[in-house]
Amino acid sequence: MILAGIALPSTAQAASRDGICDSGEFCYYYNSNEAGSISDFTGSIGDYGATQPTCYEFRGTGTGKGICVKNNAASVWNRSTKPVTVYYNSDYQGTSQTIAAGAKANLITALKNNNASHSFSLNNQQAAFNYFVSAGYTKVQSAGIVGNLMQESGSSIDPRASQPGGAGRGIAQWSVGGRWDHDTNDNTVWYSNQQGQSVWALNLQLKFITYELNTFSGFGKASLKAATTIDAAVTAFESKYERCGTCYHSTRVRYAQQVYNAYA
Repeated sequence: MILAGIALPSTAQAASRDGICDSGEFCYYYNSNEAGSISDFTGSIGDYGATQPTCYEFRGTGTGKGICVKNNAASVWNRSTKPVTVYYNSDYQGTSQTIAAGAKANLITALKNNNASHSFSLNNQQAAFNYFVSAGYTKVQSAGIVGNLMQESGSSIDPRASQPGGAGRGIAQWSVGGRWDHDTNDNTVWYSNQQGQSVWALNLQLKFITYELNTFSGFGKASLKAATTIDAAVTAFESKYERCGTCYHSTRVRYAQQVYNAYA
């Protein structure tokens, strides 16, 4: 080895919410495959509300018009320029799915008709930070993980990162011939097939990290969960999950501190 979230202010319903998925908006669809009525957004929403007349509802023509968005969406189209993360619970908590800028997607099984909030992410750093907070890690611990991933795959946390002349792949630089595509019940390619998602998707790779941490004690979840400082969190993930040779520890700590300062 060398994708519930941060509390963002909810955006008030705007006059521009007209049930048409315009450029710059994030849109829910009542049915799968971008069909049925549309509910369009230009910002993060921490709680859609569950009853009329105060909920955010589907406004476009077609099946579902007038129904509250909460726990009733099946697919999305992200026409904004930022990744958008959909969450199972209100206030950016619980199981999540990150939709890349410009992408269309059916919501994963855990989120189909179980969507309660969404957040516009400034970049993959924030998407990753939000993800690990939603997975139950503290903001300090989440920043420690993300600081490591920045050292592994670049400051943009690139899920398509490939180690020049080497075996590292993805945001954590899992090794070809090992945890990228070979180890039994513990490789990214196998996991992506299990989940029915692209191996190159940020959200898939973030989920694989939590899968490894939850499944294999040797990857250091206990040490990570015990960390109360940025340095301790970076060290736990660096030494037990990344298992790097030349780690550039101080750089990982600097990145983690930047993430904490920006998003915590």
